[in-house]
Amino acid sequence: MLISYIYTVNPIFLPQSDDVKSGRNGPHGGASMDLHDYIAALRQRWLFVTVCVLLGLAGALTVTALMPRTYTATAQLFIATGDKDSANAYQGGLFTQQRVKSYTRIVSSPAVLDRVINELDLHTTPGRLARKISAQAPLDTTLINIRVNDSSAARAQSIADETAAQFTKYIVAVEGSAIGTQPLVKASVVGGAQPPSTPTSPRPALNVAIGLLVGGVVGVGGAVLRRALDTTIRSADDVSSHLNLTTVGAVPPPDRRHKNSGSRAGATWRAEALSLLRTRLRFSDGDRMPNSLLISSALPGEGRTQTAIDLATNVARTGQRVILLEADLRRPRLAKDLGLHGTPGLTGVLTGRTPLYDALESWGDGHIRVLPSGPATADPSTLLSSPDMAQVVHALEADADLVVVDSPPLLPFADAAALASVTEGVLFVVLTGKTHHDVALRALGSLSAVHARVRGAVLTGARAEASADWQPPGEPDRPEHVRASDRERWAAEAAGPAPGWRHE
Repeated sequence: MLISYIYTVNPIFLPQSDDVKSGRNGPHGGASMDLHDYIAALRQRWLFVTVCVLLGLAGALTVTALMPRTYTATAQLFIATGDKDSANAYQGGLFTQQRVKSYTRIVSSPAVLDRVINELDLHTTPGRLARKISAQAPLDTTLINIRVNDSSAARAQSIADETAAQFTKYIVAVEGSAIGTQPLVKASVVGGAQPPSTPTSPRPALNVAIGLLVGGVVGVGGAVLRRALDTTIRSADDVSSHLNLTTVGAVPPPDRRHKNSGSRAGATWRAEALSLLRTRLRFSDGDRMPNSLLISSALPGEGRTQTAIDLATNVARTGQRVILLEADLRRPRLAKDLGLHGTPGLTGVLTGRTPLYDALESWGDGHIRVLPSGPATADPSTLLSSPDMAQVVHALEADADLVVVDSPPLLPFADAAALASVTEGVLFVVLTGKTHHDVALRALGSLSAVHARVRGAVLTGARAEASADWQPPGEPDRPEHVRASDRERWAAEAAGPAPGWRHE
């Protein structure tokens, strides 16, 4: 039975260093795996382990079905001396025991087996027949046990009985000192049996046990090995140990039916995870949300744009003034996701063609203002690193409680690092199970080079239960065990007053 554990997100109420350090603990940081890591490996790869066990079981059953049936028949001989004098009985017994050790080899000799083949009219040779016959002498006895293996139970018993009979005749001929005299020893058949009723091979129970054991060992070993060699970030513990960052949120994938609707979210795990992300960001530096926050990641496709939209929407629901700035001039997608087209955008502002506040557009029932990227430009890096860009960010900070900046990825381009130097904080996005910690460390190194303040990491694509640590005050039950109406009421209370712009 696989042991499960509860995925938890690290608290953030600890001082965060600006320096990015390489993790030295955990399964990938140089230390050996502990029990927690083994449990995590089994929990993450339980399907692989189960498949291996089932394959082992199927293999055992297949081998059992294909193996030929083998029956083992037995016969027993008693060896005694021909001396009738009781005074010599003890010495005769010792003599017989010594003889028995040699007789076990003679049982399968050609001299004996040739007679067996002739008597039973077997179509084989003494050499082949000898491979089916074995003889053992129990310790400190004068008994010889003959065992014969064959695919036919009746034939196996016939061979065993005939071998015992022919061996007794052979001993008389060999041990006789002269014609007409009594041999030194005498062999008698004392044990024979009916043909065996059940095969001795294959053994289904043993094969199944071996199959299950091999499947389990391969499955568990493969899961642990994969965990040990896996360099992707999968949990807040990985973020802490490898990136030396605090995890401020673990957000499950969005519901495509309600993606970027701009309306009030219901009491879903995603909405609760975003509310927790907002709260943790607020308390990551005292009791104040940063005026501007850059949303960045190491590589494309890790959820930067969606995280920027989600965070801006969630903060706006609390009545805060939010501006969503699309600073990704390489492959912009925010305007398309929000349904904004044909606007002069940021490039129009930076080139002086459009005043800043004329380029802002309202979105989400007017609760959020958006500055899209605008038309494509030939030199995005020069525009984003210019003093005008810093002036735009500072102007937006003065007119909003929070400016959320969607940026290009850190490693392919220098744009995000330049933007990080003019914002109050950076939120580093990590795609669960996809972002490799060495790649993330290189990206964080570029932020450290411009002295950017990384407020923490957010895990995107997390399982719903991974972000389910939000709990209404005074309620002992987990949200999945309460009524949907209660969850909706709690979400409404957490969302605060109806959003709207405050004018100075």
